[in-house]
Order: sequence, then C-alpha cells, then structure tokens
Amino acid sequence: MRNKRWLFISLITFSVVILGCQQDDNENGNETDEVLEDVIALSVLHSFTGEQPQAPVIEPAFEDFDMEHDDVQLSIETAGGNDIEQVLRVQMSAEDPPDVFTHWGMRRTEDYIRNGNIPDITELIESESDMKEMFREGSFDPVTYQGGIYGLPILSYTYSFVVNTELFEEHGVEVPTTYDELRDAVITFEENGLVPFAANNHSARYMLLNFFSQKKSPEDMIAHATAEEPFTNDMLSAAEKVQELASLGAFPDGYMSLATAQSAEIFNAEQAPMFYQQDWTLAHLDSEQMDKYEIIPFPLGDDDSVRTNLSGTGQFIFMSNDAYEDPERREKAWELMKWMASPEIGTRIIEEVADISALEVDYDQSEISPLLAAALEDLETTNNVIPSYDEELFASAVEGDYWPLTDSLLLGNITPEEYVDEMNALIEEHPNTQFDE
Repeated sequence: MRNKRWLFISLITFSVVILGCQQDDNENGNETDEVLEDVIALSVLHSFTGEQPQAPVIEPAFEDFDMEHDDVQLSIETAGGNDIEQVLRVQMSAEDPPDVFTHWGMRRTEDYIRNGNIPDITELIESESDMKEMFREGSFDPVTYQGGIYGLPILSYTYSFVVNTELFEEHGVEVPTTYDELRDAVITFEENGLVPFAANNHSARYMLLNFFSQKKSPEDMIAHATAEEPFTNDMLSAAEKVQELASLGAFPDGYMSLATAQSAEIFNAEQAPMFYQQDWTLAHLDSEQMDKYEIIPFPLGDDDSVRTNLSGTGQFIFMSNDAYEDPERREKAWELMKWMASPEIGTRIIEEVADISALEVDYDQSEISPLLAAALEDLETTNNVIPSYDEELFASAVEGDYWPLTDSLLLGNITPEEYVDEMNALIEEHPNTQFDE
C-alpha cells in the first residue's frame, strides 16, 4: 500500500510539472507573438541590382536599414534597370503595390499619381526642418504635380561630352567649340577610318536636345511641353544638325540598337575620338587612359546659342498610397525614404560609384575619378542648365512616340520640317498637365 501511495503522489507531481512547463511555453509563445506584432512589415521594389552601376551603394543601403531596425522587416524585390517599369505596372494593376519603391519622375509616375496610387507627401517633407535645402536646385521638379510633391530625389544626371585628345592631336583636328567645327571634325575622322562618335541613338537624341536648348530657358522648355508654345525654327535647326551628322557617318553602324555600355567600349578601344552620354557612363571609361580624356563644353549651334548642360534629377523613391494610409507603415516607410535620400547615401553615390547625387553633399575629391570631378565642375560653371525633355518635361504619353519619331529623323525617313510638325501634333495631343494648379 505504501508503494502504491508513493506512485500516486509521484504521478500527481509529474503532471503538475508538465502543466507548469506548458503554461510557461504558452506565456513565452505569447511574448513572441507580441514581438512579431510590433514589427512593421514593408514591401520594397527597386531597380538597383545586378550590373546596374549604382547597385553597390543602393542595394546594401536597403539591406542596412533592414538590419539596423528591429521594428521593421523589409521584403525586398528587385527588377534591374528598365524591367522595374513592367513589374511595377503589374503590381499597381493588381492593386498590390510595394510600400516603398524607386522609379523615374513624372514621365513614368504621372498615371500612378493621377490614379491615386502615389500620395502627396508635401506635408511630410515640410515637417522636416530644411529638408528641401539638402537637395540640388530643381531636384523636386520632376515629382511635383499640380502643386504637390510625390517623391524624394535620389540621383541626378548630366550629359558629358568627352574627347580623346590624343586622337585629335594625331589627326590634326581642333577640339570643336561650334557646330561647324564639329561637322568638320566628323568628316575628317570618318575619312580616316574612325567612328567619329562612340554613340547610340540615345546620344544622338541628347545632341538634338542640347542644340535646341542652347536658345531656351527652363520656362521656355515648359511652355513647349505644355503646348503653350509650338516648336518652330529652333527645333528645326537642331533637327537639321543631327540629321546632317548622322548622314555624314558620325555614329557607329548599328547605333540604333547599340547598348549604352557598348558605346563606351568603342571609345575605350580608341575607335572613336568623341563620346556623349550620361554621367553614369563615365565609370565605364578606361581608367588607364584617363590622361587622354577630357570633358569639354558641348559645341554651340550658332552665334545666338549659349553654353548649355542637360541636367536634372532622374531617380526618386516613393511610397504607395496603401502604405501612406496606414499610420504605422507610413512612419516606417518615411524613415526608409529619408535614409535612401540621405546625405550619407548621397556621398557614397558620388565617391563609390561615380554617379551624381541629388543632394548637395560634401565629398572627398581624392575618392572620385578625374572625369567625374570635371563633369561636376562643368555642371557647376554652366549658367544655362536645362532638364531633359524625355527625363522630366514630356507628358508620359509622349515618350512612346518621341523616341521612334526622333529615330526616324536620324535615319532620314522624315525631313526636319516633318519632324517639327509631328512633334507639335504629338504635344498638342498630349500636353504636360504637371504644372496646372
């Protein structure tokens, strides 16, 4: 009987211990659930991955934010380069947008803004002391729509004209300062078996725009983009110049389908003495030949033209309206946006990937390439700085026709007069409404 009584007591004691352990586990589990509930989940979509030149800074910046914020869990999706446009369009159509995403300005986001997919963040910006003063002048213009601001600037751009001075000297050609000198240089280099410009069709479009912009102010450019003023002789003259350069063999065979990085390879191989592209391509130029390379002002079209740089802001970070309407997600999304558009990231963009930040930041001159330093100096010393039409000023519906229309001009399929007429018809049909109040 004593043994049975002892066994009974032992069983009761064991049951109490097991019950206590289960209760502790449940309490610990509840604590874990509470911790998970306190973590704000944010979905992120960005294009700076793989071989994108800014990926070594932008991609780890997102990851660093995720690691350093225990109260935030990022779900990061990437779509390199132009692929992000299709991915974002699908997600927006499915009403499942990312909470935070990178994209271009009005030329790609206008429909999302008009449809209410992207919120006006003016109030958030104004709640931050001196935030606007951190950025380059005009940086918010491409994300300002009818008085509201819809994103934070990340990357700026400028177009640089680079020459191989050794090839100019070898062939006895003066570095051009005017269109006539540029045309003569193209003829001489082409006759000597060189490709005058290491370029693709993007380069040629930028040349046309620079010749046109040399007689314009930013206000003039807006007046044309909104159909308040038609394109006339200034656009005709610019179209005539680039069509003539194309007919003289200024550009490589197959340049219409040439990738931008491939045009840099032609320049590096010393097959071409001239190169005109966006600043991010400077990192693709051969560092061992830097002593031969020089950035020069783009040649003037005529006596009435002024030295002009095509420059503005090209990449931004946005928040979806879904995230904005949730106060907790809005707070964390805004923290992430401010981090990606911070001076720290801006400095790294300049020093580590040789691109231009949208922020006014201090940087170590010894950490950047001589060409980027020259590009920044060229930008800062040019009085007439004009944003690119296809980067900033055209309505989003225009670009799909503008690029092939300009290619038709370069190929000689239409005359410069026809080009101007079709451009006016295109803008008349799709005026930019961004500046309406």
